[in-house]
Order: sequence, then structure tokens, then C-alpha cells
Amino acid sequence: MRNIKYILKAAVIIGIALALVMPGAAAFANTKTLSKDGQTPTIKPLGRDGGWIEQASGFWEPSRGINYIHAVDENIVWASGYDGSGSQLPVQEFTKTTDGGDLWEADLISEAPNDGDLAMIIALDEDTAWVPIHSGDPQGIWKTSDGGSTWVHQTTAAFNGTGAFPNVVHFWNENDGWCQGDPVDGYYEMYTTTDGGDNWIRVSSEDIPAPLSGEMGTVGYYDVVGDTVWWGTQCPTSPGRIFKSTDKGNTWTVADTPFTSSGWVDVRMKDADNGLAMDKRLAGSYLAETSDGGETWTIVEPTGPFYGYDISYVPGTDNMWISTGAASGASGASYSLDGGHSWIDYSEVAGIQLLDCDFIEGTIGWAGSFSVDDETGGVWKYTAPDDPIPDLYTIGSLSWIDVKPGSTVTDDFRVKNVGDPGSMLDWEVTEWPDWGAWTFTPSSGEDLTPEDDYITVEVEVVAPDENEENFTGEVKVVNLEDPDDFEIIDVSLTTPRNKSFNIFLQFLSFLEQHPNLFPILRHLLGL
Repeated sequence: MRNIKYILKAAVIIGIALALVMPGAAAFANTKTLSKDGQTPTIKPLGRDGGWIEQASGFWEPSRGINYIHAVDENIVWASGYDGSGSQLPVQEFTKTTDGGDLWEADLISEAPNDGDLAMIIALDEDTAWVPIHSGDPQGIWKTSDGGSTWVHQTTAAFNGTGAFPNVVHFWNENDGWCQGDPVDGYYEMYTTTDGGDNWIRVSSEDIPAPLSGEMGTVGYYDVVGDTVWWGTQCPTSPGRIFKSTDKGNTWTVADTPFTSSGWVDVRMKDADNGLAMDKRLAGSYLAETSDGGETWTIVEPTGPFYGYDISYVPGTDNMWISTGAASGASGASYSLDGGHSWIDYSEVAGIQLLDCDFIEGTIGWAGSFSVDDETGGVWKYTAPDDPIPDLYTIGSLSWIDVKPGSTVTDDFRVKNVGDPGSMLDWEVTEWPDWGAWTFTPSSGEDLTPEDDYITVEVEVVAPDENEENFTGEVKVVNLEDPDDFEIIDVSLTTPRNKSFNIFLQFLSFLEQHPNLFPILRHLLGL
């Protein structure tokens, strides 16, 4: 009995000491750690200049934002301004560049009502543009033919009835145009023109599906492919709908979206069949796709950093999209190469508030931001790099507990290219621990593009023939084109303790889980 007491006393003393100096010593668990497929990994930033540069929008007021930007070509871009200071003051200002953004010149639409706001802007060239102006008196469509020096109110697009509110205007050429506003007299107020807007003719109610109760158009949100137009609605009693015309706005159909109630829908199309719609509230499910021209829409659950301010298809690409964000904690830009399903950050604009964006062929585009003064800030321009650079990224760690010496264990990690669009990654596992016998399947790969799925590397290890050991180390995966671009996979493997020591560890674990027993045992054992 005395011997047992001494053994217990020694165990308690050792247990107390270990609990004080090694509080985790008894916290062994028969688990392994590895990121699973169901989890959304944090995408590694590009880690290089991906082509974004800041430009000065020319707006002289601080915090002047850009609510709509239209790139005519690689040189000519127009944008409409709004008050981003939080005061929500009406703004009648626009800005324009004719040299790709090296110089932006902002100006005031002096002919506009001083209580009106610009909904958007659409241009044909450096001289001709139209804007819809809402909330002021009068409302309607204004046109410039001299590069913005003077503007003319096109009064035949009335927008003066009860509930009138112009949202968008579009021109296919110098003659054919269409504009859209909220419901007036029980149906949506839309007009078409064939003479540049000198004469607008209202679309008949018979050619437009009736609005739902409380339903309205969305300011500045629409898209056009060929003669086909799409635009979304916002509605407190429905998920929002998408209207479509295939004849330049003369006749219309409508389709439901799969969003939640009170939707606020923005639609953007890649071509006549394929496109994305976004619920701008950023609540619930907020991205959907179509492959039948907008007749039906299916929810998309994007992975990676998808931003909710604006989306834009990049013309001429297979399926590349850009998203921008200006929300607190969700500002920046990202791109998708698979039609919006997975997104990768542009690291050089991470945390920067980016607003409306527009892209042209050649992967050149602009995104609005907020000005500091007329010489600082307000626009960001993206130009695709001439030589797309790959960027290696891995997910996973390798950990095995209580492995019988000489036995074989398996696990895996994953490899991905998160580099520039169009880049190709050649990678290889170059280093691993010098204990055990290691096999990697595959151990290398070639031409991995950012749009490719993760490559899973199966790992097989024959454990060392030693008991009571804790083996650690690292697996190194390298971008073969850039030795400085590598990833480290942490590794650990433990072999069993002897039986008596395992019993002792279990006893220590028991004491750790029941700390109130220490005073009782100390009293019983006379410590």
C-alpha cells in the first residue's frame, strides 16, 4: 500500500509539474489536419503588378465617385459622377478621356437642372454622348454633340408624369436609341428613336409586360448584345425580374430570377445566350447565370473573393469576368475565368474602393473610384500584362498520429495556379523530410492555368521503424519558372509510446480534465 501511495504521489507531483510547464503535453488527439474540399480557401494574392494603375478622374470635388463608366475603345472613355461624401447632394458632372486615361477632363452639364442626378452615360465617340437625368426638374435625356461643351434636353422623352424616373439610355449608332424609366400610367415608361433622339416615341403598353406592385427599374443597370437589350428590376414584393427585347426596345418579354424577395437586379451578358445577373443588395443568393438568353436563371455559389458592386464581362475572352467592390471590408477587384463560379483577387487593388467598371477587347478596362482632388484619384485602369505570369498556391498540411513503425500512411494536398489570366504553371515537389520513404502522385505538373481545378497530390509515406518518436519536416513545392515562388507543406508524424508510458499519459490527461482533484489528491497523499 505504501508503494502505491508513493507511486501516486510521484505521479501527482510529475502531473502538476507537467501541467504547469507543459500544459499541452497530455492533449494528444488521434486526428489529422487538412483543408477539405468543402471549405473555401483563402486565395493567395497575385503578388505582383497585375496591370492596375491609378488615374486622376479630373473631378475637382473631393469624394466625387463614378457611378457609371463607358469605354468606347482603348482611348475614349466617358464617366458620370456622383456625390460619394455621404451627403447625397445632386451632381451634374461628367468626365472624359481621349488618350486612354493619361488625361481625364471633368466638366459640368450646365444645361442640366441643378437638383438633378446623372443616372449613367453612353457615348458613340469623343463628341457624342447621352445622359439620363433623374430627380431634378425637368427630368429626361440630354445629348452632347461637341464633346460635352454643350448639352441639349431631348424633350420628347417626357419623363414628367407621376412616378416618372429615367434609369438608362442606349444608342446603337447615331440614330437608333432606346431609353427606359419607371412605370408611369400603369406601365413602364420606355421610348425608342431613329433620329438620334430628336424625336422619341413611347413604347406601347401592349408591348411591355405589366409591372408588379411596387416594381421599378434599376438606375444605370442594363446590357446590350446586338439588337437585344436586357435590364433588371427592383421590387419589395418579388426577387426582381429581367426584361428582354430582341428588336432594339420595341417589344418586350420578362423572366423571373431565383433571388430572394426585395431583389435589386443587375444583368450583364457575355453573348446572346450566356450571362450573369447579380442581386445588388448582397443579401442571400446574389449571383445567377443563364445559358438560354435570360429565359431561365440558376443560382451560382461563387468561391473566392467575389465583390458585389459591379460585374463586367471582358469582350474577346473565353469566359472572363471582373467584379469590383466598395463595401467596408470587401473592397477591391477580382477576376473569374469560368463564368463567375470561382474568383481570384487582384492584390494591387485589395482594400481600394472600386465602383462601376467597363472592359473592352484586349483585356483593357477602367473602374471608378473616389477623387481626392482634380489631380489625384478617382479612376483605376487595368491593362493585361504582355507576358502572363503564373503564381503557385497550395492548400493542406500532412499530419499523422500514433502510426505503427514501418507501416504505410496516406494523405494529400492540392496545387493551383492563381496567377495572371492566360498564364501556365509548371510545378514540382522538390524537397521532403529525410525520414521515412515518400511517394508523391503526381510529383510534378505542366501548363496548369488559373481556370483549371486544383490538382490533388496523393502522398504515401512508409513510417520510420522507431517507437516513441515525433517526426516533423516540410514538403516544398516550387514554380519551376520562378524558384522564389514556392509553397511549404508542414509535416508531422508520431509513432506510439510504450504501453506503460501511454497509461501514464492517460492518467495525466485525466488529471488535466479534472483539475479540482489536485487539492484532494494532495491532501490524501500528504503533499
